[in-house]
Amino acid sequence: MELPVIDLAPYLEIAGDRDGELPSGLNELCREVSRLLEETGALLVRDPRCTAEDNDRFIDMMEKYFEKPSDFKRLQERPYLHYQVGVTPEGVEVPRSLVDQEMQEKLRELPKEHQPFTPKGPDPKWRYMWRVGPRPLNTRFQELNSEPVIPEGFPEWKETMDSWGYKMITAIEAVAEMAAIGFGLPKDAFTSLMKQGPHLLAPTGSDLGCYGQEGTVFAGYHYDLNFLTIHGRSRFPGLNIWLRNGQKVEVKVPMGCLLIQTGKQIEWLTAGECTAGMHEVVVTKRTIDAIKLASEQNRSLWRVSSTLFAHIASDAVLKPLSHFAESHIASKYPPIPAGEFVEQELAALAPIIKTSINFKSYKGVMKFWFTNCFAGSLEHSEGTACSSTFFSALVQLIPCRAAVAPFSPIPPSEACCNAIKALGQPCLCVLVNGPPISGVDRNMALQLPEKCTANFEPCDIMK
Repeated sequence: MELPVIDLAPYLEIAGDRDGELPSGLNELCREVSRLLEETGALLVRDPRCTAEDNDRFIDMMEKYFEKPSDFKRLQERPYLHYQVGVTPEGVEVPRSLVDQEMQEKLRELPKEHQPFTPKGPDPKWRYMWRVGPRPLNTRFQELNSEPVIPEGFPEWKETMDSWGYKMITAIEAVAEMAAIGFGLPKDAFTSLMKQGPHLLAPTGSDLGCYGQEGTVFAGYHYDLNFLTIHGRSRFPGLNIWLRNGQKVEVKVPMGCLLIQTGKQIEWLTAGECTAGMHEVVVTKRTIDAIKLASEQNRSLWRVSSTLFAHIASDAVLKPLSHFAESHIASKYPPIPAGEFVEQELAALAPIIKTSINFKSYKGVMKFWFTNCFAGSLEHSEGTACSSTFFSALVQLIPCRAAVAPFSPIPPSEACCNAIKALGQPCLCVLVNGPPISGVDRNMALQLPEKCTANFEPCDIMK
C-alpha cells in the first residue's frame, strides 16, 4: 500500500481569506485528510512553502554534524539537563516496546508478517533537540530555560534549524486546520490549542556505515506522545507504520513531500477517532540498496530524519472536542492539562513507578522535578548525601533500563555507565532502596557499578 499525497496548495491559496464555507472540492479534500489520519495514522503532503531544496539544505547540514567524531558531538551533550537540549548520543533512548510488557503482549497477537522487529537494546541513533517557536511568558509548566546549544564550526546552524522548523510547523498547522474541517470542527479547533506549544525540532542521525546490517532497529516500535509529528524526506528508507487494522506498511516518501503522523494528543482530542500511530525505523532491503548507491556516489551514509514534534500548548486542556465528547469511549480521555499529560507520559518512560505515593503527591514531585531539578549539574561524590529527588535520579538512569530488566543479557551501554558515574553512589543507593520500579531488577541495578568499573562502595540494602 502507498499513501496518497495531499497537495496543500489549493487550500493555502484561499484559506487565509475565507472564514465561511469552502468550495465543495476543498471540503472533500479536508475530509480526505481527516479520513487518512483516522484510518492510517499517517499522511503525505506537498507544501509549496517547504521545498525539496529546503529539506536538502537541512539534511546536508545535519549529515555534516552527525559525521563529526563522537568526542566533538558530546560537547553538545547535556545529560544533567536530561537531553532536553543539545545532542542525545546513541544508546540512550530505549524503545517502549523493549520494556512495556503490555505492549509486548499485544505485539505477540499480531500475525507474524505484521510484527515489528525486536530491538536488542537501546536505539543506536543520535538525536538533536532544538526548540522552535515562542513559549508562553506565564505557564503552570515552566519549561527548561537553558540556552540553545550551537556546535562550533556551524555558523549557519541557528538560521537553518529555525527556518526548517518554522516551515514544518506551518505545514502542520495547515493540515490541522484541514483535519478539523474534515472532522466537522471549527477550522481553528486544533491550531488554537497549538499556539505557543513546546514544539521540538529533533532530527535523528543513524550511522549506516556502522549499523547497516539488515534488521538493525534504529527506532523501536513506539508511538509519539505529542499532537502531530512531521518529517522531511530521508535519503534512506526504513520507516514502517501500522494501520488501525494492524497491517504493517513500509512508507515511501516522494521527493519534495512531507510525512505527518498522529500522536497521542490528537487521539485524546478526538476520543480515539484518531489513534496514535505506531511506527519503527529499521534497516530493510530497500535501505541496503540505498546504502550501496550512496557508497558508489561517495555520499554520506548517515540516515537523517528531520523529525519535528508539534505539541498542544502545555496549559491548554486535552479533552475530546465538540461531538467527540459524545463518543461512548470519551470517558477514557478525561480532561487534563497538556503539560500534565506530557509529564505522565515521560514518567511512564522513566519507567512506571509502582508505589504507595498518592497521585496528587506524585504530581507534585514530578512538577518539582520538571521546574527545579534541571537547574544545574549533578555534583556527587562518595560519602555525601544525594541532592537529587528520587524521580530526577531515576530519569538520569533512563539509559540503563535495558541493562536492568529482569534476566537482561544486555551489558550496560557507554551512556549508561556515564550516567552511573555522574549520578554517584549516594543517589544510586537511594534508587535501589526506593519504591519498586516496574521492569527493573534491583539485583541487576546493584551490579551496574562493577560492570561500569565505577569505584563505588556497595549499597546497604534496607530491609
